[in-house]
Amino acid sequence: MKFTHQFLLITLLAVNLAAQQQPASDSMRTWTDSTGRKIEASLHGFQDQDNLILKLADGRLVPFPILKLGPADKAFAVDAYGKQPSGGAIDWKSPKKSPNYVIRGLARKNAPGFISVKAGWEYQIKSIEAKLQYKGEKKIASGNVVAYFYDREGKLIERVAKPPVRQNEDRVYVDVLDSFEKGESVEAYYPLSAFLEESGWATVLVAFGDGSDYSVDTMPATSYENLAFDEKKYVFPDWVPDATGSSTATPTMTNTTLEVRRIREDVFADSLIFNGRYQSRMPCVGAEVRATGEIVPGDGAVKLYAFDKTGKLAGSRMTPSSAEIDGSGKYVGLPRIANDDWHPVYFALDGNMEGNTFPTYVVVFAFGGKTIASIQTSNGSVIEALDFPEKSQLTK
Repeated sequence: MKFTHQFLLITLLAVNLAAQQQPASDSMRTWTDSTGRKIEASLHGFQDQDNLILKLADGRLVPFPILKLGPADKAFAVDAYGKQPSGGAIDWKSPKKSPNYVIRGLARKNAPGFISVKAGWEYQIKSIEAKLQYKGEKKIASGNVVAYFYDREGKLIERVAKPPVRQNEDRVYVDVLDSFEKGESVEAYYPLSAFLEESGWATVLVAFGDGSDYSVDTMPATSYENLAFDEKKYVFPDWVPDATGSSTATPTMTNTTLEVRRIREDVFADSLIFNGRYQSRMPCVGAEVRATGEIVPGDGAVKLYAFDKTGKLAGSRMTPSSAEIDGSGKYVGLPRIANDDWHPVYFALDGNMEGNTFPTYVVVFAFGGKTIASIQTSNGSVIEALDFPEKSQLTK
């Protein structure tokens, strides 16, 4: 049998689903697309008013756009959609809820005590609190708690795979939640970092469960239709992903410009991680990075390479050190880019670099599919004459 591109996608996209929706028709029929190509399938139901779900002979369910059908089948599909029982299409505001993993509410609150953020610890930071309870059969059950933050258009800003470690007011550590006692109510906290606030987050979604058994909730309440999250197929069992699925990958930003400035060797007045613990007045290399133009919020990658007087690579740091800035209790580390602000980064000259001075430093900055490098040197070295792993990846 020959297929058009769209019909070929049917076989490529086919997945085995335990669908709950009653089929609109169990009868096999020959479907014809707008170019005259044919396929045998029954009409299982509708993803929405623009896409039907076909059931192939082997039981697989696949979506297909009604507009791509030939005139007769298009009329048949439109008529069948109109004859559905009330609620036949997916209700995107009513996800299937697990009876075992229960989300009892989301709220915006200050986290009690200290909580771990990407660059360090912060005290009573504004957070999203999720109240959770396991009600299943097991005495202790495994479980995942995942948070997704979206902007006003429903684009994913950040996925937080686990609640961060925190300390309560008595300085007792509360570990990352990954197991739950039957009947016990617990709270998970997700810090509302400066990155999220600057990114203009508008909706948070929390998913709680394990395997294929999940509950989800959002704040504020909204439709789940346009939100990308990994658990979507479990809480909407009649949903069939389209060709793009629910990927949360950050796209390449073709109209973005990267910059690095103020590379200098320094003694850091406040605290930074030096040989594994926070210390003051330690040697480091500092710099500032930023992105301008088209920006999709996300993490930037910044690395430091040190070269000796012969131009030989003598040391490197693959990520910035966590550092407290201005004695304020605020920390910086990996730059989290949401706008065109300059982001300070610091690299501790510890470990095998401690006690040494180098005439040349190269800072490599990558973000949005682009990579640049900038040099600070006292002996006239140039980037073109130095070797480092990202050299071939530099954006022209």
